[in-house]
Amino acid sequence: MVSMRCTNCGGTLQEFRALTGEEQKFVREHKPRHTRLGSYFRCDREGCLRYQRRGDQNDGGSFPEPEK
Repeated sequence: MVSMRCTNCGGTLQEFRALTGEEQKFVREHKPRHTRLGSYFRCDREGCLRYQRRGDQNDGGSFPEPEK
């Protein structure tokens, strides 16, 4: 795990984990340029959908809300 500031969590320091296979697929589709998937992580706080690149919290986004 990696500690980074999460913009979705109010800029607080959160633990980020590696992306799963499905998450990697989503990021590859939405960040086709300059995508090195090993450098993207997901916020591990329950309910947070943020993913971002290590070292650049501005290079990221949010996964869509899960379908109910």
